[in-house]
Amino acid sequence: MKKYMFIDIDGTLADSKGQISEENIAAIKEIEKEDFEIVFCSGRYNGFLMEILKKRHCGRYAISSNGSLIYDYDKETILYSKQIPFDLLKNLYEYCNKMGLSIIFNGLQKRYGNKIDRYENKRNHFTDVHRLEDISDIRNELITQVVIGSPSYDQMLEVGRYLRKRSDVEIVNLSTTLKEKNKASKSGYFYDVALKGTNKGEAIKRFIELMHTSKDNCIAIGDHVNDLGMFEEVGYCIAMDNALQDLKDKADFVTKSNDENGVAHAIKHLQKVFRK
Repeated sequence: MKKYMFIDIDGTLADSKGQISEENIAAIKEIEKEDFEIVFCSGRYNGFLMEILKKRHCGRYAISSNGSLIYDYDKETILYSKQIPFDLLKNLYEYCNKMGLSIIFNGLQKRYGNKIDRYENKRNHFTDVHRLEDISDIRNELITQVVIGSPSYDQMLEVGRYLRKRSDVEIVNLSTTLKEKNKASKSGYFYDVALKGTNKGEAIKRFIELMHTSKDNCIAIGDHVNDLGMFEEVGYCIAMDNALQDLKDKADFVTKSNDENGVAHAIKHLQKVFRK
């Protein structure tokens, strides 16, 4: 019976510098030979995950933008999406411009932003953003998530209160600096925002239905708050050593950190577990 392994990217597959090791990729390719299907499951946008799959020649499916989109790269087909209506995008865009915030719109192949300034260019999350001159430029784009950012901790607390009062969207992920209440962060702060009810767990439930399988055939590997939903919808959970304690508490196995090829270590563990 085919098994599906949902692997987070940042803090999990990628190390602290954002690099994906050859050891991790080699382990993924090896387990793919054993009837395991790899599904990258990330807060990153679809185009970013597509580059990983094409460059590394591994994996077929991806869940991007924190569960907003499921894509089959072999067939170049969208299997599921939660598109944010244009009027809502416009409303968030105008709010961010008024507040002096950066806002990034995650599309299918590209990302678009209102500000490409010095703060954004310090973070690799923002180097591939296309400048948006007018919100109407993305009227016909498939946008499934927005990323709202600021270098100001206090301002982001205010933004968080504003977003949590809304009934149409929710914060599906936030920067570690906000989670840890780090008021002296040099990298700034961000919220990932999507339609209400969006999360990686809900996307995995939909994926399981599409593949006609069950959660008992599914495994998740993650490290951060947005991976908690994954853990609730799979049969076997693996937390990174660098993961939040909440994930470690729910994990069936805690692997090495993302700086120690933790995914490769986890895969070796899984090969022993599922060969029994």
